[in-house]
Amino acid sequence: MNIPLSEKERMLTMLTEIYDQLEELESVLEASFSDQRHLLNNEEQEKIALTLHRLADIGGKSAEQVNPITYEEILDTSIGPVPKSLKLELGF
Repeated sequence: MNIPLSEKERMLTMLTEIYDQLEELESVLEASFSDQRHLLNNEEQEKIALTLHRLADIGGKSAEQVNPITYEEILDTSIGPVPKSLKLELGF
């Protein structure tokens, strides 16, 4: 009768050790994932900033090459109205 009790105590001790190790592993993993999440976030922010810079450069270059249309040209009344007979069809 004394032998099973010692077996139970030994098993309980082993399970307690396993539980303690799992708790330690959980905290280590949480810290590691947190660091990794911050690293990935910083990398993505750098990529976004680089892309925005490149887009601004492209926008500046294209603005220099294209003649912008003025509001006066858009509102020019010398251009005739669109004929009423013009019909647009939506095709699939």
